[in-house]
Amino acid sequence: MAGTSWRHRFYSRIHVYGTSKLLSLLATRELARRPPAGMRAYNADPGMVRGTAVNRSAGGLMRLTAPLTRPWSRTVGEGARTPLALAVADTPPEPNGGSFSDSRPGSPSALAGDDGLARLVYERTALLLGTAPLA
Repeated sequence: MAGTSWRHRFYSRIHVYGTSKLLSLLATRELARRPPAGMRAYNADPGMVRGTAVNRSAGGLMRLTAPLTRPWSRTVGEGARTPLALAVADTPPEPNGGSFSDSRPGSPSALAGDDGLARLVYERTALLLGTAPLA
């Protein structure tokens, strides 16, 4: 089995979304420990952006609440600010491998800070992609 299987469990889009976010945080954390000299890795949270596929294809409770959250959601340009700030910073932001929101370091969950789990996610991803992990 390549990944998490929902075949024998209750499928929930919000749980799948949360799992994918956790895996992204873990993979970025481990990648940041392995890059070639001068390269850094970050996880940038754009926030809730209007008109994205998540909003258009939402189901269940998310479909009901999406119109209520629209006034607080961001434009595409606003959502791009954090990744853009990380990409063009004169001085590399700290921490390398960190999660950033509103162009500032965030505080992900304790599980997202698990080094052993981060290593496992990174190495398993490289295996599934058929690439050698960076040393």
